Amino acid sequence: MSRLGSLAKESLAYGVSSLLSRFLNFLLVPFYTHVLTPSEFGISNIVFALVAFLNVIYQAGFDSAYLRLAHDAEGEDQKRLFSTALWSQAALVLIFSAPLLLASAWLGGVFKVPDQNLDLFRLAAIILALDTLSVVPMAHLRYRHKALHFAFIRLGNVVVNIAGNLVFVLWWHQGLRGIFMANIVASAFTLIFLAPILLENLRAFLNGETFKTLLRFGLPFMPAGVYGIINEMAGRLFLGRLTDADLTRLYPGKNWDVLHLTGLFSAAWKLGVFGLLLVQMYRLAWQPFFLKHYRDADAPKLFGRVLRVLLLFIGICGLVLMLILDRLVSFPIHGKTLIASSFWEGLPIVPGVLLAYALQAWFVHFTLGVYIAKKTRSLVWINGLGAVVTVALNLLLIPRFGLWGAVWAAVACYAVMALFMTRQSQSLFPIDLAWNRLFPIVIWIGLCFAAGFWVQMHPTIGWGTRLLFLFGGLCLPFALGGVTREEGMAFLMLLKRRSS
Repeated sequence: MSRLGSLAKESLAYGVSSLLSRFLNFLLVPFYTHVLTPSEFGISNIVFALVAFLNVIYQAGFDSAYLRLAHDAEGEDQKRLFSTALWSQAALVLIFSAPLLLASAWLGGVFKVPDQNLDLFRLAAIILALDTLSVVPMAHLRYRHKALHFAFIRLGNVVVNIAGNLVFVLWWHQGLRGIFMANIVASAFTLIFLAPILLENLRAFLNGETFKTLLRFGLPFMPAGVYGIINEMAGRLFLGRLTDADLTRLYPGKNWDVLHLTGLFSAAWKLGVFGLLLVQMYRLAWQPFFLKHYRDADAPKLFGRVLRVLLLFIGICGLVLMLILDRLVSFPIHGKTLIASSFWEGLPIVPGVLLAYALQAWFVHFTLGVYIAKKTRSLVWINGLGAVVTVALNLLLIPRFGLWGAVWAAVACYAVMALFMTRQSQSLFPIDLAWNRLFPIVIWIGLCFAAGFWVQMHPTIGWGTRLLFLFGGLCLPFALGGVTREEGMAFLMLLKRRSS
């Protein structure tokens, strides 16, 4: 249990800046639901989905490549590496941004963005350029182990973005354009605060061989990043393929357009942010943990026990959130609800979003085998398989089931990825799954999500029934034999020590 405590401690240390950043960003979601219509929210998420995809292309894996090569360079060689990496990315910005600026009308037609909002694509190009120029300096901070400096800039970016939204959207009434202007100011803030690193390390130097080496190290990271963005963003993009006839059939009497539907889906996906935070925090801590302990004699049993604890934590957190979600979003604040009522019709799919993230956490756990065996190419084809499943199921299910089709495509994607990653990892570094203990927990977590779906689809259910579900959810792991009394007490003591 002491090693599990170490994992919990590392999760907190690695995840604090990521958690705070994500949480502060999440605070913008209630704000947007009150100042934007669902259609406008849908437009912003479509353009930002494109930004997320192009970010992977623009950055070309240079952050990972720079970290790897910087450890082999010293003194002026290190500064030459820094300069080559930064000037190379500046060149990539010019190469990629020109067609993006020229193709805004074409992109608007593809993604059904109205003509009056086409300037958002040009603003997106500026955001991409500023963010790309920050990649190498931020990687340099990690290389120098300046974690607090890194966290300060990362959190500062989010704080400036929130302040910018208040200024541009709330006070100056710039609407959608204001959201992108706020992001530009935040990205510029990041670059300004990185100026000392640029002044210290940047030289008028660009070496062709070093550029090729950076690409050789960085490009292999791109496919997994691209596939990950496809898996994350496909639903909101494929909803745009629905016709007016599809919308009338799926949602009779609603008079929704595809942008309204995309807005509902995007808001629901963002309400699943707590699942994303858990996955990110666990990913940051899990890799150093298993790399430290995989040579231990009891490593197979230890890693199997960690998996059971992870699933218990996911199940409990997910159940609590799913039981209170509809009451949480309707909580009154100064005469307004936390989330505007026009977005509530997307709430029933939030448990599906949380289920997708639960499967992603399982996937992250079983990356241990490919890392220990140095077979990380498996990540490329497994993520690629997930992307294929995502695209195929979105094409198949969205015309038939609308919002539900998009969320079930995401769940299926991560389920397939989790299955193949488990098989690959177990063939390389098998861990003791102890199915007599793990299977009851899997059954229990399925029941938790079933209860969450049922409650969110029947929001009139009272607190008595909800508390009964919660009590049953807490007791079932013991009743089914997934957790012993001793393990439960040890886990509670661990939580008590960490909280104190």
